[in-house]
Amino acid sequence: MWLSDRRSLLVGALSALTLAGCGFAPAYGTNGVATRLQGSVLIEEPDSQDAYVLTRRIEERLGAGGPDAPYRLALNARLSEESSASTSDGALTRYQVLGTVTYTLVRAADGSVIDSNTLRHFTGYSASGSTVATLQAKRDAEERMMVILADRVVQELVLAAPDL
Repeated sequence: MWLSDRRSLLVGALSALTLAGCGFAPAYGTNGVATRLQGSVLIEEPDSQDAYVLTRRIEERLGAGGPDAPYRLALNARLSEESSASTSDGALTRYQVLGTVTYTLVRAADGSVIDSNTLRHFTGYSASGSTVATLQAKRDAEERMMVILADRVVQELVLAAPDL
């Protein structure tokens, strides 16, 4: 028993030394590059429920930037839907929600674009229940899509953070 604990400790210590040797540093750690973004990004006012969910999630991850924030983030999200499964008699039983978000991060001082990209993802929901259950499943899938897209935007912004 004691020997296996000792091996685990050695493997863990070796892993930590390997990561330290390659220049790995936590993005949100002390002096991490992503700390430059925390509370420093003002997101445009959302104009729909989907945009609100997207904005809320990004602000949960990065913090809300005030009017004096050094960076501005413009978001344009779109959702579409397509059928993905049906029964032998043609009744649709599953849908895919396709999401696209285009973002632009701008330096507030001079208006220069720091990072811009278009991200896509998909999720799905079942339409085999009652009308109410199907409607709720659709709303849930759309909200999940916005959270996924928001997390991807944050990942991209963290990758761009060294250039800030």
